[in-house]
Amino acid sequence: MTQEQVQPLKEKEKEEWRQFLLEQLINFLVQNRDSILSDYESINTGQLSREAIEAHGLLDFDLSITLHQDKKQSFGLGSGFFKANLIR
Repeated sequence: MTQEQVQPLKEKEKEEWRQFLLEQLINFLVQNRDSILSDYESINTGQLSREAIEAHGLLDFDLSITLHQDKKQSFGLGSGFFKANLIR
């Protein structure tokens, strides 16, 4: 499809996609929790232990997704500074 053929998305459609991505990320984190903690412990020896991370509630955090097309051009460190393609 050429850029001229692409129809603008409705906000509801983008919100549906954003919600799906968020659910996928949350599922990934839940499924890989122990592996993530083990990786942290092996890479950061002498830092926080798994027990300290859990005891201090550091596994409780917020996630949000901002679609690049929804960012204002002046957002952050400038256009093109960091972009990730989650779908490979």
